[in-house]
Amino acid sequence: MLTDAVMDLTSVAVTPQIPDDVVHWHGKATGSHWAMLPGRRGPCLVEAASREQLAVVIHWHLRRVTD
Repeated sequence: MLTDAVMDLTSVAVTPQIPDDVVHWHGKATGSHWAMLPGRRGPCLVEAASREQLAVVIHWHLRRVTD
């Protein structure tokens, strides 16, 4: 899970869309939204409380990996 960053999700003016090539799902047992993302050391599993928050986390993570 992505735990090394603190993000203020209230400062996002427009919620980004989840890219079509990102595998994501809603966990029925956990109630969380999940995505599997590429990482510098291999795939990374991220979790968020809502689909909107997941979209923000995905975009933050993808910007960080490509920098």
